[in-house]
Amino acid sequence: MSIETSIYQKIKKFILTSRIVKILTLVIILILSIYWAYSQIEISVDAFTLKFGRSIIDGLAYSMLLFLMVSGFFVIFGLCDVINFAHGAFFMLGGFIGYEIYLASEIYLLDTAFLNNNFFVSLLAFFIACIGTASILAVIGGGIEVFTIKKYYGNVTSQILLTIGFMFIIAKLAEIIWGAPFQTFFLDSSSQLNYFFLGGVINLGTGLVFEVYQIFLIIFGFLFAGGMFLVFQKTRVGLQIQAGIEDAEMVEALGINITRLFTLVFMVGAALAGLAGVILVPWLGANTGHGTTYLIFAFVIVVVGGAHYGRFEGTFFGALIVGMSIKFCEYFFPDISSIIVFIIMSVILVFKPGGLTGEH
Repeated sequence: MSIETSIYQKIKKFILTSRIVKILTLVIILILSIYWAYSQIEISVDAFTLKFGRSIIDGLAYSMLLFLMVSGFFVIFGLCDVINFAHGAFFMLGGFIGYEIYLASEIYLLDTAFLNNNFFVSLLAFFIACIGTASILAVIGGGIEVFTIKKYYGNVTSQILLTIGFMFIIAKLAEIIWGAPFQTFFLDSSSQLNYFFLGGVINLGTGLVFEVYQIFLIIFGFLFAGGMFLVFQKTRVGLQIQAGIEDAEMVEALGINITRLFTLVFMVGAALAGLAGVILVPWLGANTGHGTTYLIFAFVIVVVGGAHYGRFEGTFFGALIVGMSIKFCEYFFPDISSIIVFIIMSVILVFKPGGLTGEH
């Protein structure tokens, strides 16, 4: 047997042994987790069913919200190769801007008697808030890219320092205007109508109650995911963005203005963050502490889903895993709800270093 063959056999044996050890470790962790979960749950079957049903709806709604928020982070990171630490601040700022636009639009519509129906007043005000906020954040994001980030492409350290600086600036300005993180602002309690068009609950009987807005979030999230898929696969701009994520230099060599495309992507990413911030407000309110919290979730989702390899579906699956796990633990294991996403991330990275849809 040659030396090369001997080395090959040893390497192959090591790889197989490593895989077996990983599988056995996963099985042991799974068994211990099931045993611990069983020992912790001391509720009746009916109570378990109610909690489980609520956790599913809450988890899906939260996952779709996270997916919308992190989609902007994904396109900026994937194409521009910029780790945008200000993305969470964009999300938080979008919530407050949308909150103010909604209230101002509601007052205007009521004063002008443009609509006499509370449902349509609230609907139109929310629509204006979504469009207005996305537009404002797109301008802010585009301005930051053109006047600062553009000068530092390829310089990761400068990009990180710049975006962290903008994160702190936006967060501080928000605290000056709207107050410290212990204050949360909601639409229905602040509006003149004391009403929101998607307020209310759906009662399925036997104590199983869901908010109407949560169902809206789930439907909107899946429609948005389908729309993003079509944009990336069927439109010229979407194909350019996807190609740019794979190989920006080749795209530029084909005559596409990559500089303009970078600016467009930065604007879209910031607009999506702002839109997600507005959509959050009717459910969980606007809070100056949201920026840091959701920025951490964005990083975890990108890593877990493998979206840092340019895989759009990784963003969706990552958001689904993070959102569902957080809400499930809030209902059944509240003590670990704040760290469950990091536990899941660690386990996935042990067995799939590239994330669920990435590569090794």
